[in-house]
Amino acid sequence: MADLSDRLIAELVDAVRAQLRREIVERLRDVYLIGDIEKDTARQAIERLRDLANDNNRPITLYINSAGGNVTDGLAIHDAVRHIVSRGIEVTIIVQGMAYSMGSIVLQAASDGRRLAFPHSWIMIHEPAKWAGWQSTTAAAQHLERLKQMQDQIYKILSVRSGKPLRQIIKDTKRTDFYLDAQNALEYGLIDAVVAGELPAPKSSVVELREVSSEPAPQIQAPAMAPAAKAPVDS
Repeated sequence: MADLSDRLIAELVDAVRAQLRREIVERLRDVYLIGDIEKDTARQAIERLRDLANDNNRPITLYINSAGGNVTDGLAIHDAVRHIVSRGIEVTIIVQGMAYSMGSIVLQAASDGRRLAFPHSWIMIHEPAKWAGWQSTTAAAQHLERLKQMQDQIYKILSVRSGKPLRQIIKDTKRTDFYLDAQNALEYGLIDAVVAGELPAPKSSVVELREVSSEPAPQIQAPAMAPAAKAPVDS
């Protein structure tokens, strides 16, 4: 009987701890993009972002540790974040580990001044042909038009957010993977700050991160996911 009571108490303690962890995560308003960017991870990230944005207007933080993935799924996350930002909700994106390929594009969706990276993080950009699994646009001739459109979208995002001219982005990524550590990514314009010590406080809020606001927020619908391509385009 004592063993049964001890087991029930242990299970109750574990359940309470799990619930507390979930509540803490909810109050922190954090989103995690970990691993490959594909259909399921994109859906989970977008749903979480939408739920937080619909809950209240408090800032949201998205953590990235990803080597990249599917182009259209990555762009769907990017557009979901930009939609939330356009509604006046501040979104901070922090690289903790790596933001390669499409991860680097998602990073660019953050609010102005809120693209951050930890000191030992790495960022990599490269030409979209490699994201499609080919080594050059010549090898991808049958998909050239679609590839060119994706390339234009990606280069425009990188150019606008980094402040670099398009020709510089194209030169640095052509036929190679362009790796930058956090400090070099800052100098290149792909991030706004390197995190050292405490995270910078959100510009739109001076309250403690663990407080819960009851301020109503505009209802935001999930952006439609891009239709699946006949040939997966991966990074």
